[in-house]
Amino acid sequence: MNSQKSIYYIALGLFAVAVIGSIINSIVNFDEISTTFVKLGYPVYLIHILGVCQSIGLLMIFTNKSHWSLEWVYAGFFMNYTLGAIAHLAIKDGNGASAVICIVLLFVTYIQSKKIRNTNNELADFGKPNHAKFV
Repeated sequence: MNSQKSIYYIALGLFAVAVIGSIINSIVNFDEISTTFVKLGYPVYLIHILGVCQSIGLLMIFTNKSHWSLEWVYAGFFMNYTLGAIAHLAIKDGNGASAVICIVLLFVTYIQSKKIRNTNNELADFGKPNHAKFV
């Protein structure tokens, strides 16, 4: 259990550093990022929307309040990085390796959070009577 939590926190920390670095890079190098977005065929205003959504997504992962919304956050990050890697490959502007690394870290955090959540639920239910087996 402790090893699962440590793997989760290490992967989440690396993922958070990558996302925060991406947001800061979008702010600091706005002209270069906007040129890349134009080459990819995306509107420039999408840079601000992605930055805000990524910030909100990280906050939701860290607070971990609603499991339903957390699933949508993971899905949003997955679509963002997958479509970004595909777009870069389509115009031959790099190989999208940073997006693939973020996807791997995202999968690790997702799977480990599910394992931790299931283990915590099993421990919380331990010793409680199961009325379903008597019906």
